[in-house]
Amino acid sequence: MSELLVGHVEALFRYPVKSMQGEQLQTAQVGPTGVIGDRAFGVREPEGRVLTAKRTRELLGWSASFGHDADPGDSGPLITTPDGETFRATDDTASAQVSERLGREVIVERAGSSAEVFGELDADTIFAGMPAAEVLEGKPRQLPAGADRYGLATGTFFDSAHLHLLTTGTLDHLGSLIGDDADTNVRRFRPNIFIRTDNDVTGFAEDAWMGHRLRIGAVEIDHIWPTLRCVMTTVAQADVTRDLRVLKTIVREHNADLGAFATTSVAGMVQVGDPVVLIT
Repeated sequence: MSELLVGHVEALFRYPVKSMQGEQLQTAQVGPTGVIGDRAFGVREPEGRVLTAKRTRELLGWSASFGHDADPGDSGPLITTPDGETFRATDDTASAQVSERLGREVIVERAGSSAEVFGELDADTIFAGMPAAEVLEGKPRQLPAGADRYGLATGTFFDSAHLHLLTTGTLDHLGSLIGDDADTNVRRFRPNIFIRTDNDVTGFAEDAWMGHRLRIGAVEIDHIWPTLRCVMTTVAQADVTRDLRVLKTIVREHNADLGAFATTSVAGMVQVGDPVVLIT
């Protein structure tokens, strides 16, 4: 077994309500289900379809926060509406308030509350107009148990995996492929752990991690596999501009993958600045 320092934690992100804006952390508690409090709540239709910004773009105008508490316990995140109103996701009126603003009946609930929930991924539309058969051709299907490459991980509001990693090196490389005016703001890609790689790292840095383990602070992760990208990478949000070239370039240059999904093998705390070590 050998160990290699591959970078340091640049930033930590958590998204308490699926597809809403989240919060940036200095310290995060990472457990078997990823960053504690991440995608802890979601918004679904009465029949069970979970809303995401892939189709319901308005959600990106909302935000949710646990107040930067590394372990929020059973508390509900504070939701802020586009017009600045606030309420807790656990308030009795939460579903009614979101329903009124979205113009349709929805339910705000904690992950695992309902047995019959399903994602709204549509393989014919999630790739920003590119034919799904063309994008997905030849993509690997060897995934960890319980992982669904195109839908919600069982019993959660996660798409495919509990933990999402991305590096500065990969975003720099993507920007060079798109062009001088590329907007590769990390918030476009919604990772949990954003890693600053060494200056001599080129290309898509996460490729070298596949099939190995990482130690990040006190946390060890394994079952690392590529993150399949979708139309979410093109959508305008906050200070991020709409740009279809982002997804088209990822599809053309890297088989529609950017970054890495992973599972946690050893739980613990991660802080900004922690070393990231590749274990092979």
